[in-house]
Amino acid sequence: MTSPDSALARAWAVIATTARRLSGSAPYSSAEEESLRASFREACGRFKRLISANNKALEAMSHMEQALEGTAPYDLSYVRTQSTRIVSSVYQMIEAMETIAPGRYGALRERFEAIRAEISPHLETTPEPADGPLVLPFSSLGCEHAPQVGGKAANLGELRNKANLPVPDGFAVTAHGFWAFMRHSGLDEEADRQLRLADPDRLDNLYAMCSRIQQQIMRSPLPDELVQALTRAEAELRERTGYTGNLAVRSSALGEDMPGQAFAGQYRSLLNVPSETLAEAWREVAASKYGAEAVAYRLRCGLSDRDTAVSVAVMPMLGSVAGGVLYTRDPVDVRSEAIIIHAVQGLPRGVVDGRLPTDRFAVQRTAPFAIVERHVAFKKERYVTAPGEGVAKVDSPPEEAALPSLTDEQLQQLAALAERVEQHYGTPQDVEWAMLPDTSFMLLQSRPLTMPSADAIARRLTPPTLPEGTVVLVQGGETASPGTGAGPIVQIRKQAEALAFPEGGVLVVPYAAPRWAPLLSRASAVIAGTGSSAGHLANVAREFGVPALFGTGWKADSLETGTLVTVDADAGLVLEGRVESLLTAPKPRNVMQGTSVHATLKQVLSHIAPLSLTDPDCPDFRAVNCKTMHDITRFCHQKAVEEMFRDGKDARFPKHLARQLYHGRPLQFWVVDLDDAFRSPPAGKLIPLENIASPPMHALWHGMMHIPWQGPPPVHARGFLSVLAESALDPGFEPSSASIYSMKNYFLVSSRFCTLQSRFGYHFCTVETLAGDVDAENFAAFRFKGGAADADRRLMRVRLIADILEENNFRVQVIRDSLAARMEGLPLEHMLRALQVLGYLAMHTRQLDMVMSSPEAVQHYRDKIATELQEVLGSHTTF
Repeated sequence: MTSPDSALARAWAVIATTARRLSGSAPYSSAEEESLRASFREACGRFKRLISANNKALEAMSHMEQALEGTAPYDLSYVRTQSTRIVSSVYQMIEAMETIAPGRYGALRERFEAIRAEISPHLETTPEPADGPLVLPFSSLGCEHAPQVGGKAANLGELRNKANLPVPDGFAVTAHGFWAFMRHSGLDEEADRQLRLADPDRLDNLYAMCSRIQQQIMRSPLPDELVQALTRAEAELRERTGYTGNLAVRSSALGEDMPGQAFAGQYRSLLNVPSETLAEAWREVAASKYGAEAVAYRLRCGLSDRDTAVSVAVMPMLGSVAGGVLYTRDPVDVRSEAIIIHAVQGLPRGVVDGRLPTDRFAVQRTAPFAIVERHVAFKKERYVTAPGEGVAKVDSPPEEAALPSLTDEQLQQLAALAERVEQHYGTPQDVEWAMLPDTSFMLLQSRPLTMPSADAIARRLTPPTLPEGTVVLVQGGETASPGTGAGPIVQIRKQAEALAFPEGGVLVVPYAAPRWAPLLSRASAVIAGTGSSAGHLANVAREFGVPALFGTGWKADSLETGTLVTVDADAGLVLEGRVESLLTAPKPRNVMQGTSVHATLKQVLSHIAPLSLTDPDCPDFRAVNCKTMHDITRFCHQKAVEEMFRDGKDARFPKHLARQLYHGRPLQFWVVDLDDAFRSPPAGKLIPLENIASPPMHALWHGMMHIPWQGPPPVHARGFLSVLAESALDPGFEPSSASIYSMKNYFLVSSRFCTLQSRFGYHFCTVETLAGDVDAENFAAFRFKGGAADADRRLMRVRLIADILEENNFRVQVIRDSLAARMEGLPLEHMLRALQVLGYLAMHTRQLDMVMSSPEAVQHYRDKIATELQEVLGSHTTF
């Protein structure tokens, strides 16, 4: 097999030989011609592959940047796939460069490996554990164990072991235990297969699919080793604590309780579970991973099925006499410096699932923890442990219904614990707690708290001004998620009704239950009869950025389905009709903002997309200075063009590789297809202009030809200059014999790339451009040199061209009669406009040096060019 180096050497040989042939010397045999033609075709093939890989890399970069700023959901698999596509394409470019220019750019591969090493850690995920412990006690856990036992269990271990805060003893069933169960019956492959077909916008399809998976899980047996591990861990827990009651079996999924993806209420937790049914309870919690609420939420967060596993935290059931949720900062009103405590009598469930009215207290953040605000609800019901197993909702004793759930002293004790939790983590926390019969407190959960945006804060600081005649339908309730929204009322009472919930509807439900979370991606606002800002649904609403007004009581029932309303959650108002003055211009929600997947994409792009190598004329434009994958693509592209087509001489192209441009007649322009420039393969040696699918070439051509060139300006020229003027008069003129005055002009073209190598007599210019959808990659470069007049006239012409280019936002450098101009980083429409300017100048400044005799002459042609450019740019043309 021919080595790349020898093939390339033969390619350059054909260039030189062909040059001699075109100039009338050194003829070669047909065998030599065929051999050299094959070598050159091979070299051009490598160049085309480099251009193709460049296009693929830039396309993937564009997709990733669009995903980062866009509104469509994506997952880690998407980030990995696109990153792999980019890395693979860049690697192909480097391999092509090593064959085009062997040994000249050795630093490219070194920089590529260094950048790839920076990207890789962001794309690594915790693999499904093939071995490891099935159970871990709380006493051995900390935050670092989240990949094994999930955020909830890891945080409980962290608070217990490192912050020395009151947390129940217990154990966690690990992610390894979950995957061992799923693999035991082949459930992992089946669930993955069905979820790949999931359409989150089809709720009926989603609910049906989730139901099938959950039924399969509930019918599948646990592996013997998992059953034995559960039994042993429960016996050890009983021996350590001496508890005699039942267990709390709570979800602690991987990815749960993380910043931006709390999964609040999306997984199942079972309370008051007899120890003999622990295995069945564990399986039920594991199956909740495939509940419709959890799957919809997971898709929204961009997490694939393989990225999550349901670990389970098991603790003795506490006989709490009061419980609830506290926020170490106010998640709705950041002006407040208070700790917010939501409390009910009995079990905390009444707060977290939004079914019961709750007491709300605001307590100062520092000792002596004074109570600065209190709202005591009438709590006619409470949740308690039921006889045997489970929980029950029972009537509160009448004399206790109106009493606060906690005394002032108890509130202060709880606030002191809250302060210690935030100090330990260093960020605002959402903490679930319970008070035992001896009035001591236990912390049951802690996770990062979603705080309002700057826009939400600004809205709350400005009370609404209602237009005259505005009808208030509901006033009151608690701001569970800030903001305003408008849409038609949709009352939902049953799960079946949720399937028809429309995009942009205002969701109205009797209680703020987590089961309604899948609808939030469609809702413009949420109104609930019960619930508070401490509930699971409120957490999800804040993450989704959906305004939510909870605890409106019976008033929510009075809102009729179909009624158009505006919900101002900040002011606690539901208004009739669409009140435009309260609504900001709708902005598409970036549903991924704040998720771990969004953060991963942002980190990966920081090593892929920024472009620092922009100017090839800069001394720093070197392979060793490539900092990102984008830099490498830019460097490879620039250097490949220079290596393959340096000097712009037509002799570098054998006749058979180029197609002569045809537009009404054959023209003195030849087109080389670098990748995907032709709409269809040309039938012969001619390529019709309309068969070229390259917007940058068409823009350049439009600038060149929209105003016909009238020939050289009138001068008193004799002899040589006279011959030169006549031979260069018509761009369509094809001489009968080759000479230095009829040198061909080449377009090297792909769908987004174009370089023009043109020479008319002593006037030589090149235009090179990349113009596509990736703004940062776009550029246009123009080089101009030469002329037949004396040095002063050539300098006046080049200065005139420089002024015009600077007026059109080009960066220009002039050295004697040589000019280099560049523009980069602008959108496609701006680049196409700039190319029209370059096309005009390339065609219409030919031989202008011969009339640059005075400042008046310069001004005359400046005015003429300005007028004609205005006409060129004003013509309505689609490229």
